[in-house]
Amino acid sequence: MVFIPNKSTADHLFEKAEQYFRRSRTDSNGRVRLDARGNVFMARAIELDVKLQNLAKGTFIPAFLARA
Repeated sequence: MVFIPNKSTADHLFEKAEQYFRRSRTDSNGRVRLDARGNVFMARAIELDVKLQNLAKGTFIPAFLARA
């Protein structure tokens, strides 16, 4: 069985990243930590979004096939 992530998953990660970025602007004590977490969520969202786009185009190559 192949897991195909829902498009809303990438959108959710983008939203979470934006929340952390907004909070980092208001909370001076945890600014660096919140900004770092926002960056992690943004990176995951972009990675997932690229995979979804490649999957939709038919150019996605699963990792286990890429190694062969």
